[in-house]
Amino acid sequence: MAKDDRLPPPLIPFDGKKPQAPDWFARALETPVETGQASRLDTTLAWKAWGERGQPGVLLIHGGTAHKGWWDAIAPFVAKAGYRVVAPDLAGMGQSGWRETYTMGEHARDMIAAGEDAGAFDAGKPMMVGHSFGGFVTLKAAGDLGEKLRAGVILDSPIRPRPSQRTESPPRRGGRTYKDLSAALARFRLLPEQECEPVWLVDHIARGSLKQIESGYTWLFDPDLWAKLEYEARDPEESARGAKCPLAFVRGAQSSLMQAETWDFMRGVFTDSPFITISEAKHHLILDQPLAVAAMIETLLASWTGSA
Repeated sequence: MAKDDRLPPPLIPFDGKKPQAPDWFARALETPVETGQASRLDTTLAWKAWGERGQPGVLLIHGGTAHKGWWDAIAPFVAKAGYRVVAPDLAGMGQSGWRETYTMGEHARDMIAAGEDAGAFDAGKPMMVGHSFGGFVTLKAAGDLGEKLRAGVILDSPIRPRPSQRTESPPRRGGRTYKDLSAALARFRLLPEQECEPVWLVDHIARGSLKQIESGYTWLFDPDLWAKLEYEARDPEESARGAKCPLAFVRGAQSSLMQAETWDFMRGVFTDSPFITISEAKHHLILDQPLAVAAMIETLLASWTGSA
């Protein structure tokens, strides 16, 4: 998308005020939630959890520069079906600590450690669900640590033929300070950009993406996140052969990243996995259709754990 064709930031029209949210979301936010922090490699890993400890576990992994609050419209419904649902913040994002370098392998191990601390493993192996960048973390976990997982579900993470090298310099994002909350919210954009009908949910995650400092508001994530990420070329066939737990792949029907060529390639590689399309959803399907995604997660859980 050329710079002149960029969508306007979605929260500008609201001038810092909260858009009207549906009653069901307000009730979801009233669901009891537990918060805590694990620690690994001298890095704090913040998490939140719904449902009782001792119930079958679900680990929800957010996307790049996002945070655990992206699951707030989904996790309460999965928990009410009888699960311990845990959403951690990846290192360098949300309320978790920053590092000098980030790798997919350490992200995967971090998420296991946070899940263990938060009770996702109390009833045995949990299912891990990752969106976008979190989907690649989930795929890495399935290969390196899959014996610890019931299954992995990958949401709109495009897997393509292995590239020979990193094709472009990583962008630096964030790091700016805004004078007040309204000014910061007016700058919030989804990446990749898309229109999102539940703008009240965009507002919710935007507020959770910010922290107040002495001079105003700034983003929670490490602005050098992508420059610090050690690039690791993925071999799709090797990932399919090496997965130590079942996998499922999900896309938004209108996702700009998961068009037919990519989807068909993935189906040809991961031949033993179910492939699911969420209607009326783009790349950020957990925002576009949160209730449909919650129902999909619960259905897969039932088929893999027999405990719904």
